[in-house]
Amino acid sequence: MADTATLQFTVDDYKSSEKPTWCPGCGDFGVLNALYHAMREKNYNPKDVVLVSGIGCSSRLPFFVATYGFHGVHGRAMPIATGVKVARPDLHVLVLGGDGDAFAIGGGHFMHAARRNLNVTYVIMDNQTYGLTKGQASPTAQRGYVHKAAPKGTLEEPVNPLLLAMACGASFVARGFSGQPKDLAQLILAGIEHQGLAIIDTYSP
Repeated sequence: MADTATLQFTVDDYKSSEKPTWCPGCGDFGVLNALYHAMREKNYNPKDVVLVSGIGCSSRLPFFVATYGFHGVHGRAMPIATGVKVARPDLHVLVLGGDGDAFAIGGGHFMHAARRNLNVTYVIMDNQTYGLTKGQASPTAQRGYVHKAAPKGTLEEPVNPLLLAMACGASFVARGFSGQPKDLAQLILAGIEHQGLAIIDTYSP
């Protein structure tokens, strides 16, 4: 039997048998691709990785990866990930979700996750929209954003994810773009290697 320490994993080793179900052109494909390459760069054994997500289009991502995954309820990805990391600190824990999941119903958990500063990487796919429920504005939507629920435009000022993360004391804060998956893979890699909570807000149109 081969020593797992000497195994070299490929991108295909991280792909599950499930095919992504996002709409054509969705930025989440780029995030998924970046995640595959970041894990390959670390040569993680899939059995040592746990992906945790909430609810939303982006939160489907764990289905498409051949690691352990937990698809939780809306806004509760961080408490679940916290429990996993505290119970099994030897596992590599990544949280994946959308801007609604992170900054609306999950906003309180976001703040306390930053305070706890556990060694977890949180990749947020930010499109300013509740895509799964047909396009209402999320907390990061720009003022004036027109959608079905606000045909005259959103009235509120947006949440700034980077300023929020820094104000909450996050020790690693970055922004990426799904249309640049190679650069995003390097950001995720840097987040994984950071000792503490890494927050990567990713524009994912």
